[in-house]
Amino acid sequence: MNERRWWNGSWSRLTRRDVYVRNAAEGRWQVELRRGGPEGRVRTREFGTEREAVEWIEASVVGIEADWREIVAARPKRKPRNRQSALKPLPGGQVA
Repeated sequence: MNERRWWNGSWSRLTRRDVYVRNAAEGRWQVELRRGGPEGRVRTREFGTEREAVEWIEASVVGIEADWREIVAARPKRKPRNRQSALKPLPGGQVA
């Protein structure tokens, strides 16, 4: 599932707002407006494309207040492919 998220920067349950864009069934895109955190009130809207959904969010929600930011999911750190590539030689040719 493709998803993007914006947050207004507030931790308070009374003022916190989150906006999500998700790829819904049959090529439709759903915008979820959440007020008050995870247990808060939820409203949804549907759009035909991701671009339409994001443009609506930027014009109607995010563009109105200055503190909004898009939350980017952290990527997991890549592990070395093999143990030998992770080892560095010490002076004298020894491996740490």
